[in-house]
Amino acid sequence: MHRLQYLRLWRHDHVDFPLHAELVLHGGVAKGLASGAHQGKGFSVEGAGCGRGPAGLSAAHKLGLRGYEVSLAEATTELGGRVSFESRLPGLSAWARVRDYRAGQIAKFSNVTVYRDSRLTADDILDFGFEHVAIATGADWRRDGVARYNLLPIPVSQEAIVMTPDDIMAGQRPKGRVVIHDDDHYYLAGVLAELLVAEGTKVTFVTPSAKVSEWAGNTLEQGRIQSRLMSLGVSLELSQAVTAVKQGSVEATCTYTGRTRDLPCDATVLVTARLPRDQLYLDLRNREAEWADRGIRSVKVIGDANAPAAIAWATYAGHRYAEELDMPPIGDSLPFRREIAALKS
Repeated sequence: MHRLQYLRLWRHDHVDFPLHAELVLHGGVAKGLASGAHQGKGFSVEGAGCGRGPAGLSAAHKLGLRGYEVSLAEATTELGGRVSFESRLPGLSAWARVRDYRAGQIAKFSNVTVYRDSRLTADDILDFGFEHVAIATGADWRRDGVARYNLLPIPVSQEAIVMTPDDIMAGQRPKGRVVIHDDDHYYLAGVLAELLVAEGTKVTFVTPSAKVSEWAGNTLEQGRIQSRLMSLGVSLELSQAVTAVKQGSVEATCTYTGRTRDLPCDATVLVTARLPRDQLYLDLRNREAEWADRGIRSVKVIGDANAPAAIAWATYAGHRYAEELDMPPIGDSLPFRREIAALKS
């Protein structure tokens, strides 16, 4: 089975060239996504989506194609969610097409209405009384160091300056010497390091892995990423995990010997794990007894708000939700087609 989720080629000219990897999900071709085919409309009339990101946009687009009356509520004035933020980082500008294509198509639909600057509460949704509600409110990067290596929160000094990718993408910047702790092992920590170096920051890249961005080896990027960071003068601390954040330093622990030492820094950026932003969904679940009286037949959480993952997965989660609405349950059947090669004798 191919392990490709989202392939980004870090070329020598540093121009991003992403494949249409929304269509490639662990070796399977997403049902109908590549061909443009879609189910006909079911027996319901309307649906609502809460969330601006790839899952919410994908669900609204597909539901609109199927003929449903769709209301898409966006808490801010900009559609796209994490796609909009990440596409502003070095080398990722082409990723904006995930947002631009769907937003452009939605704008043509008379049956899809987008409400910007509309942060909804459980009361708002219950008052609207939509038949079906999809919650796609995204996820937040953790600030406590929990991820693959640190399974429990690490000690963090109250005097220490600690940031996450959310802070960097929102415009905040650490000053002086910065440690980036990468326990995500994909593309983002390396991209943030490149951004900060370009702005004059001295960066030390700390990872529990023996390689930079080790998971990116599955997408043929790892060598290019590590080469790029080395050429930029980023100091690499491999097989080291940040196990405490202090004022003026971090504690680095060797993942082989367990020996610790302090690495001096003025700020720390933790690229570790993400937590679903699912409070709206939980609020609605707690009031499930009111759904029928308000005309609500289903509420589902999708995308990163359900399980934080790659952009490709979030996009497909919205597509799948829209495809399966009003359709018979598929049980254990695969929700996508698999190409199986066979040799003829």
